[in-house]
Amino acid sequence: MNTTVDDSVSEPVSEPVPAGRERSPAIAAGLSFLWPGLGQLFLGRRRAAAALAVPALLIAIVAAIQLGQGALWFAASLWDQTYFQVVAFAVVAFGVWRIVAVGHAFLSASAKRRPRRIELGFVGALVALILVMHGLFVAGAWAWYDTSVSIQNNDIFADPSTTPTAPSGTLGPTPVDTSSFVPFGITPSGSPTPTRPPNPNRITFLLIGSDFMTGRTHSLTDTLMLVSIDMSTEKVSFVSVPRDTSNFDLYYGGWVGPTFKINTLLNSAGTKYLRSPDPPMKTLENEIGFLVGVPVNYYAALDLNGFARMVDALGGIDIVNQRAINDPSTGIVMAPGPVHLDGATAMLYVRSRENGGSDYLRAARQQALLVALEHKVVSPAGLGQLGTLLSLAGKTIGTDFPLNTARNYVSAAQRVSSIESCVLGPPYSYHPDTSTTDGTWTSRLDMARVANLSVEMFGKDSRYYGQPGVVPAACGK
Repeated sequence: MNTTVDDSVSEPVSEPVPAGRERSPAIAAGLSFLWPGLGQLFLGRRRAAAALAVPALLIAIVAAIQLGQGALWFAASLWDQTYFQVVAFAVVAFGVWRIVAVGHAFLSASAKRRPRRIELGFVGALVALILVMHGLFVAGAWAWYDTSVSIQNNDIFADPSTTPTAPSGTLGPTPVDTSSFVPFGITPSGSPTPTRPPNPNRITFLLIGSDFMTGRTHSLTDTLMLVSIDMSTEKVSFVSVPRDTSNFDLYYGGWVGPTFKINTLLNSAGTKYLRSPDPPMKTLENEIGFLVGVPVNYYAALDLNGFARMVDALGGIDIVNQRAINDPSTGIVMAPGPVHLDGATAMLYVRSRENGGSDYLRAARQQALLVALEHKVVSPAGLGQLGTLLSLAGKTIGTDFPLNTARNYVSAAQRVSSIESCVLGPPYSYHPDTSTTDGTWTSRLDMARVANLSVEMFGKDSRYYGQPGVVPAACGK
């Protein structure tokens, strides 16, 4: 019996791809440039397409998950060395994978004919573009990470040309006045007091503005601003301490005299006259925290001259001047209302203390200027100058905050619901008669009012909380 094979039931054959398309190395390479495996799929090589596309897809999914937590979170995460290394490796590996996909697609399509010169140039341009794209990303990520290293190693107060000198005024082991408030952890009898455990939801910085000016032999901390974030209540509090504050109790016992100013404390803490048990920066942190009533976790220091260069790099910043300024000492004249500041004018704006107001108004201007700077940095104009800003930041900013943990605080920072600020000028301080201070212009804190404000701002986190006579009161009350 004769049998015949019916070709109609044989295995179906896929519709052939036109020869012109099948042999186009440029198109195949271009498709795999867009995504690994697309060029192979175009050539009908499905297994190769899957082998190249799936790993790339997995990398894309992981990247989407990371970026899905926000650009700010991702940027902060790059300050973690391990995270940066993983990201850099992934970007480089993905770039190599794309080059492999482009090359494989090009060679596969060129198997049956020799590629033309223009096609070779095209695929070379694609490979170069991949190298540039991935190289720029890794270089940018490195610059961002390296800036964090510079910031944490940057001692903007270091001035090898000078040595600390003894400050004027009364210092040292004079008895502590225990009639109202006592230093951290010390009772009138000198024995330790039980302390409340720190609030894990609160993080507090001492923001310091350092100013080397002509005629000075050392740097003065002319800006002393406490910035505290309560992550549970989503509230940020700013408190500025006047630089001329004098005659204050020391957190470790004793007090400074009527002519000693707090803006010299950092420079003086390294001398035998102050007898601080802590290094200079920690002494300043502890002292400001002691006076305001909330422990300071970290410091962030800013070189004000570098700050001016950052303002210029941003093309200036816009603020609303609250009060007319006519200061012959600095030459700044400014009417109330909106004003655009370049770096030099911004420096005069935060330094002016004549006619434009006192140190208290200057501290308020400093707070406003910092907020305006933050807004400008995250604007399109600021992001466009990111490279310059990073270079300046590494030379201008110093901190002991572990930047590799910064991403843990991003979410809380983005949820901030309220910002309150206060300058410890009147009624929190007053100027004593200069006849009692050897002619030195100083300021003294009214610690009872400061205590009321501290409890209002920080609640149970304040060291003044629960002390007799303390009644919470908002700023200015």
